[in-house]
Amino acid sequence: MVMPATIVDLEQRLDRCLSRPRIAAGDAQALSRPAAQWSTAVWTAASAAGPIGLGREEVARGFHVARLPVFICGTHRSGTTLVRDLLDNHPALAVLPAEGTFFTNHESRLLRQPQIQWLQSLGCEWLRRLANPIHQEPYWLLGSSSEERSPYVEFARALMAWWPLAEERLSAIASSWPLVAVALAYAHCTHRFNAHSRLERWVEKTPTNERFLDRLRSEFPDAKLIHVVRHPFAVYASNKYERQQTGQMFRKNAKQVLRDLELSYQIALEQSCGREADHYLVIRYEDLLESTNATVDRLAAFLDIEPLPSLMQPTAAGLAVPSNTSFGTDAVPGRLNSIHHRWTTTLTRSDRERLAAVVGEPALSLGYDLPAVAPWRARLFRLAARIG
Repeated sequence: MVMPATIVDLEQRLDRCLSRPRIAAGDAQALSRPAAQWSTAVWTAASAAGPIGLGREEVARGFHVARLPVFICGTHRSGTTLVRDLLDNHPALAVLPAEGTFFTNHESRLLRQPQIQWLQSLGCEWLRRLANPIHQEPYWLLGSSSEERSPYVEFARALMAWWPLAEERLSAIASSWPLVAVALAYAHCTHRFNAHSRLERWVEKTPTNERFLDRLRSEFPDAKLIHVVRHPFAVYASNKYERQQTGQMFRKNAKQVLRDLELSYQIALEQSCGREADHYLVIRYEDLLESTNATVDRLAAFLDIEPLPSLMQPTAAGLAVPSNTSFGTDAVPGRLNSIHHRWTTTLTRSDRERLAAVVGEPALSLGYDLPAVAPWRARLFRLAARIG
């Protein structure tokens, strides 16, 4: 299939807009137009070519995998990206390289559109995510397009093929079937569903998905969930620093970060003590960096996969990735960072006391010892966190 010249041209134009090593503040908005033009051109070419053909065995294998997802959750800046990247290159897993955000974002957006538009809307969104998944290298996760072939057109055609099948087979039991269609299309392009495939599960990560446990379990009874927690000082500092670097006021977001942390810790504690131990795993970010071998072995045992060396190397679509940190350390792609305590200079005394007052108790149960706060000050901080 000969690609329209516009796809290659638009792809090169979009590539020139991508900052390296990381997109700077304000660049994301400037990217929206060239990204939309490119994804629309890819979708148009895919529509002209039509859906790919799927064999009976491929479909059967695909829906076996579709019913066995792994959901990675936890509050923002807790280390969910690192866990996803460590699982990325395992042959038994098809790992979406960008956040799924179905329950937190896409579902409500789709419901505001006529259903006939859902396929193209979500398809173009995921094309852009495959080109620029988290606003830092690596970009172009399926490779580059040429005049002879575009892997992004192939992805779009695969999505067009899996979409009606996912709707037909899953829509009655899983409102998130559009996300499953995306996962099947991505797995088709990166792993293939054939007799030699070792693929067993698909993986997606979305921060705060722990709030949707009932829906996830109802739609995917055999799903496994990995809940990542991190020291509250580090999470709070990372959110604060990220806002400051983009010229935003963190004060407006501070209460939400506190509430997210409190809820996430409470859910982690409830689930770790519940009956779902074989389907729910709580991982501490610090353990992943300080006791990597043991923690990776726990992950492999939980997912019932072979503990391969690839689980020690963070990648996206098989490409080495640097640490996704707000603090901009000089991380080496494909290697784990050591623990850093940048929050010691980012957090004020008031920040620390506020965190200790609001999330100190559940954090302590998860192994994080926060300094004590005078009872009267703790009551004031807890009250303020719940107002507004």
